[in-house]
Amino acid sequence: MTIADAISQADQLRPNELDAATKLRWLSAMDGQIYTELLCAHAGAPASFAGYDATTPQTDPLLIPYPYDELYPRFLAMRIDLENGELERYNNDAAIFNRLWQTTAAHYCRTHSPLGTARLRF
Repeated sequence: MTIADAISQADQLRPNELDAATKLRWLSAMDGQIYTELLCAHAGAPASFAGYDATTPQTDPLLIPYPYDELYPRFLAMRIDLENGELERYNNDAAIFNRLWQTTAAHYCRTHSPLGTARLRF
């Protein structure tokens, strides 16, 4: 999923008046957290992640690939609900996002070797 796809899908889920720069900042923070907390703890992580800004092409892919990329528009919808003070909707979106995140992280941990572990010797 690209940056533009995530923002477009979130806007379809939750029509809003927030600007794309705010949503881009949220995506940047989220992918920064994904990079630091999940990807860097496993072999095969990208060399670095500098975040997204106004100069980042909207066609750039986000860090989590299909079929787990549904978490991006759900994350944005959750943040939009929080900004609008729609707490019941926020709580529902947070539950959906958390389920998607747990599924994504579990899959990544199952399919990538963790760093800093020694092999067992018998």
